[in-house]
Amino acid sequence: MQKTIRKIGDMRRAAPIISKIPGIFGAVAGSPDAEILEYNSREVFPAASLIKIPILIVFLQELESGNLKFSETIFLKKKDKVGGSGILFELHDEILLTLLDLATLMIVVSDNTATNLLIDRMGISAIQKKIIKYGLKHTILGRKLMVAPDAPPANFTTPYDMFLLFQELLSGKILSRKYMNLALDILSRQQYNEKIPLLLPQNLKVAHKTGEISGARHDCGVIIKGRRKLILCFLTKELKDELKTDRLLAELSLELYQKFLGKIRK
Repeated sequence: MQKTIRKIGDMRRAAPIISKIPGIFGAVAGSPDAEILEYNSREVFPAASLIKIPILIVFLQELESGNLKFSETIFLKKKDKVGGSGILFELHDEILLTLLDLATLMIVVSDNTATNLLIDRMGISAIQKKIIKYGLKHTILGRKLMVAPDAPPANFTTPYDMFLLFQELLSGKILSRKYMNLALDILSRQQYNEKIPLLLPQNLKVAHKTGEISGARHDCGVIIKGRRKLILCFLTKELKDELKTDRLLAELSLELYQKFLGKIRK
């Protein structure tokens, strides 16, 4: 059962930088015990690669339940390769990959081919059933990634759903501590760090996942400072300047970090 979320203020008042974001913006920021600031938190956005977060959690839950095994292997075939982010489409065919390899590549370099192979292994409908079970009312896995790159987006989520997912993960209700820590470890090794982590102290653990398609820049995750944690979920769409948005999201992350977890010592 999810904790009651208590709104403690309006994010736009707490972080005026939001007014500079050149597009539609939605966010939730708060502690895992659910004291939050929010802005357009129920707005629905194309999920882009944020959809890989629930896929990772479903995968780890399947491992923990014994339905899948770390050591299970899949051969990479030419027909499986798709473009966009990642590295597998650049490599030769018939590479042997474990399911854990695929999950790691899906998050760390946002590999679309690895993601699709995991979706094939678990099934779209099975993953979507788990997403609904987690209480994510507006998160939809409608199709695999890059299978119809010119078609309208088919995968969607909201800032509020992403916050709930991280809240449930950190509560230990979805995964045991062992598998929760594995999820956070994989998310903390993400190599796209130009948004939430960019301006934060380097000694922090930031377990997060970005998402990018044309006109949209997202980043969702948890900042860990000792025993304290801060969940940040930022989603955008219809952007007029994507590079500027990356920088603004980094500045907003710093502003909210200092509000919730304390000033940075120079």
